[in-house]
Amino acid sequence: MTIEVIKPAASMRSQICPMDPWARRILNLVLGHNADILECTLTGPILRASTRTALAIGAPEGALPYPVWEPIFLSAGEELDLRRLGGSSRIYLAFPSPSYFVASAPMRKLTNGSPLRAKKSGCLELSWVADDALFSGAAFKLLAASDRRGLRYAAPTEVKGGREIPPEPMTYGAIQLPPSGNPIIVGPDGPLTGGYRRIATVAYTSLRNLAWQLPGDQVAFVKISREAALKQVLDLEDALVRDLVSC
Repeated sequence: MTIEVIKPAASMRSQICPMDPWARRILNLVLGHNADILECTLTGPILRASTRTALAIGAPEGALPYPVWEPIFLSAGEELDLRRLGGSSRIYLAFPSPSYFVASAPMRKLTNGSPLRAKKSGCLELSWVADDALFSGAAFKLLAASDRRGLRYAAPTEVKGGREIPPEPMTYGAIQLPPSGNPIIVGPDGPLTGGYRRIATVAYTSLRNLAWQLPGDQVAFVKISREAALKQVLDLEDALVRDLVSC
């Protein structure tokens, strides 16, 4: 397998902590448990295959004019243009590693209608909330000053700022409220501790929505129970077994 990069894009290897925590696991299963995966932000590359090549794309449903969460086969000389991400801020691009051809692992695809086929959503569910009044149906807009370290949102004018506190542990999905009143969702590359009050935590299955949001997108926060958040995780784990079928 040989892929030539005709036009590069901003990307990073997503082997440790992708914005969508399910993308790596799904794409590894799609391409046979051994995939090299790139997380592309705002734009993707133009690729050309020099031999017949298999790859796979992870993206929200309907974002791209290509199949997602299943293998794509390129003939020798065929190009794949991923410069436009269709309203998504990120996509995941997976290639079989060289060991794939030795192991001959079967390729799979996600069934249509599987809950693992991500959809861009304007709703983030919260499994832990310290201040119900802050999330009473208000719309928050994602600001351009956002990245993998933290997603910053413009809050409605009625939201009051928080206060600085002694540093406390943070994790991906923790929501902090700084003095500006504009909440920050800690990203996968965010700090281990933070000096603003933690007011909520995004449910694990809602973290993948963060990967698709563009600056200017609006979201609302909805409180759910910890039990409901855990059930959502277990349901997606079941889908990993049930909804990946042989090509």
